Amino acid sequence: MSKKSYLGLVVGSLLSIQVYADTQGSPFKWQTEDGSKSLTIGGFVRVNYRDEHWESENNGKYMFDNARLNIKGKYDQFYLDTSYAFQDDHKRSIEHAFVGYKPDTNNDIQVGIIYKPFAIYPFPEHAWTFQIPYFLGFADSAAPGISWKNSTSDYDLTLAYMPIMSDGSIRYAPEAGSADDLDYVLPSQQEYVNEKRNQVNFRIAKKLDYEFGKQEFGLSGAYSQLHNKETDKDGNYYTVGLHALNNYGKWDFQTSAIHYQYDAKNPDEIDDDKILMQSNGLTPAYFVASEGTLGIFNIGYTQPVTSKYFPNLKTVKFYNDYSILLKDRSDWEDSQMDTFGVQFNAMPFLIWVDGSVGKNVNSLGGANNSTGYTSADSAYSNDWKFRWNINIGYNF
Repeated sequence: MSKKSYLGLVVGSLLSIQVYADTQGSPFKWQTEDGSKSLTIGGFVRVNYRDEHWESENNGKYMFDNARLNIKGKYDQFYLDTSYAFQDDHKRSIEHAFVGYKPDTNNDIQVGIIYKPFAIYPFPEHAWTFQIPYFLGFADSAAPGISWKNSTSDYDLTLAYMPIMSDGSIRYAPEAGSADDLDYVLPSQQEYVNEKRNQVNFRIAKKLDYEFGKQEFGLSGAYSQLHNKETDKDGNYYTVGLHALNNYGKWDFQTSAIHYQYDAKNPDEIDDDKILMQSNGLTPAYFVASEGTLGIFNIGYTQPVTSKYFPNLKTVKFYNDYSILLKDRSDWEDSQMDTFGVQFNAMPFLIWVDGSVGKNVNSLGGANNSTGYTSADSAYSNDWKFRWNINIGYNF
């Protein structure tokens, strides 16, 4: 089936479901009168228009982004939250899927494919375009495990344990992984067979609520074994992060500093200065520096809208997201990325218009910038690349 036919089938099916819902009294949401039990089925379909300012097949092209099926349910103190992604090239992913239990107002336990609690999560950006943290495993990242969150008006404390990472065939966000967990890798990647095991995360955040806006300051950490399938030895992975979320009326700021290190027990001939990252194969596997420091600074401004001409348009958000990767090796050039744009919230439509500029970033330059997160010695290394992307999403 062609991409256009596949997209048409997905869009047509979801739109026909929406029509059925509208004519049958919205069967997507059911709940008891007291609200203690409920079931909601929803999702979205998204498409992109992209213009890439380098030699690319995507210049001036409409592309299918993804479709999502979300199921949420509640049964007294228990709840369900799942999200399944239909992607291009017949790829499928479980973005997250867990069962939760709230014994009281302060405690929340989740079991399943859970978000990893760390710094600004799950989305440390305003834009549709993912920033550098996503490609290093610090955004929208989930894995099989269990978490416990304790919340008060002053603090949030979250602890999590993930014995393994999600399988490469269903993983949505990138994660350090083994080459034999993918359908296809380059010959230069085949001997990188490290995988995380027994990862523990903690995240603690101090919350402040002032008249001018809410503030949050936090500390996070994670540690795991890094098992090499070839040597059968365990190295380790750790990361620590500081973050702040600051709101001042219509303005909001996201800042974070993250340091990470992979200490792999590779065979002698393998380069220990890089680690293989991969998702479900939709994004080709790529190397990142084994040790580095991330800096994030994002700013957003939200303007409420009331218009008789566009009654569905509720807010317009302007934003600029910036991230930088400082690699531990002094002879490896930094990676930088900046995305600016605007989001239109006109439910059921959600639209982003992004302009992204960056250097030594694989998503800006594609295969020709394949060493962007490591040595930066490929065709587009140290060249600033730019692209426009318009993402149109229909939510149901």
